[in-house]
Amino acid sequence: MMVYRGEGENSIDVSHWLSKIDHKTCSLDLRNQLLSDGLGEAIVRSLPATLVVLELGGNNFSSMTLSALAVLLRHNTSLQHISLDSNPVNSGNKGIESVNMLAESLGESKVLRTLSLKRCGISLQGCSALSKALQRNTTLVGLDIECNNCAESDALSIKEQLSHNSKQYCDELAVEANAREVERNESLLKLQEQENIKKEKNAVQWLADEKAKREESRRVEIERQQLKERKEHAYKQRMEQINMMEEERKAATKKKGKKGKKAKKKKK
Repeated sequence: MMVYRGEGENSIDVSHWLSKIDHKTCSLDLRNQLLSDGLGEAIVRSLPATLVVLELGGNNFSSMTLSALAVLLRHNTSLQHISLDSNPVNSGNKGIESVNMLAESLGESKVLRTLSLKRCGISLQGCSALSKALQRNTTLVGLDIECNNCAESDALSIKEQLSHNSKQYCDELAVEANAREVERNESLLKLQEQENIKKEKNAVQWLADEKAKREESRRVEIERQQLKERKEHAYKQRMEQINMMEEERKAATKKKGKKGKKAKKKKK
C-alpha cells in the first residue's frame, strides 16, 4: 500500500490509482474520475520518476494539484505530456497563485513537450504568466489553452514561441537522426571490416591448412618410399645370403665329390 501524508495528520492511500499506470507506455490515465483536489495532490507527489504521460482531465483538481505539478516539473526528467483539461485549476486566490507557480516551473522545464489546459478557467493574468514563462522555455512544442480567458497578444506570443520551439525540436530530431545514421553507418563499416578480417584470417588459415596437408602428404610419401627402400634392401640382402649359402653348399658338395674319387683310386 502506498500512502501519502500531507501537512496535517490525514493520510491518503493512492495505491489504487497508481496501479493504473501502464508500465509499457509509462503512462497514467485518470481522466473523468471526478477525483478531489487533495487526492490529485497526493497522486502527483507519489508519481514514479519514470512516468512519461499523465492524463488528469475531467476531475476536480485545483490549486493543490497544480502546485504539486509545479514542484514536480522543477526536478522531473521523464514527464513529456500532461493534460489537465476540464479541471477548475484557477478557482480562488490560491488557484491564481498555483497557475503562476506552474508558469514559473514551465519556464525552467527542459523535458515537458506538451501541456493541455483546455477549459480550466485560466484568467488573463494566468495566460499572461504562461506566455512570459514560455519565452524562457525551449522544449515545449504544444500548449493548449483553448476555452480560457486569454488575451489575443498572449495567445499570439504563445503561438510564435511554440512555432519556434517546434522548429528547433525538428532540427534537434534531424541532428539526432543524422547522428544515428552516422553511428549506424560506422557500425556497418566496423562489421564489414570485422567480416573482412575474419575472411582474411580464414584465408590465411586455409592456406596454412593446405600447406600442412601438403607437408603431411610429402612426409607420408617419404616414409612410404623409405619403407619400400628398406624392404628392397632387406630383400636384396636376403637374396645375397641365399645365393652365398647356395654357393657354399655347391662348393662343399664339389669338395666332397673330389675326396670320394681320391678314396676310390687308393683302393684300386
